[in-house]
Amino acid sequence: MKREVMSYQRLVTDIEVQIDGSAVAGGSDTTDGVLMGQEHVTVTENSDGNYTITLNEPGSRACFAMATPITDVSTVRIVSATASAVTVEQVVADQTTPLADGDFFLLIRKFDSEDYT
Repeated sequence: MKREVMSYQRLVTDIEVQIDGSAVAGGSDTTDGVLMGQEHVTVTENSDGNYTITLNEPGSRACFAMATPITDVSTVRIVSATASAVTVEQVVADQTTPLADGDFFLLIRKFDSEDYT
């Protein structure tokens, strides 16, 4: 009979975010342009196509993030992910030109436990 349950990924929170880049428009720590997930994050536009999404409640260790573009023919890259923020960069098809005011989805997996046990 099993008497103990062990999990290696306990206390995980998934946060789904949708960003409308044209609505952020140079904003700093704002929810303008956050169409989904605004109760969990704020966004700052660092430069054309470069955004920092800050968690209202940071995790206990670096989070995991995945992004996908909504704007056609673009790529979204995760530049950095920490316990409190994710920085993303969106570029056009040539992979070098920043996409100003692009739209994208972001999935952030925040870890609330400091260890894996």
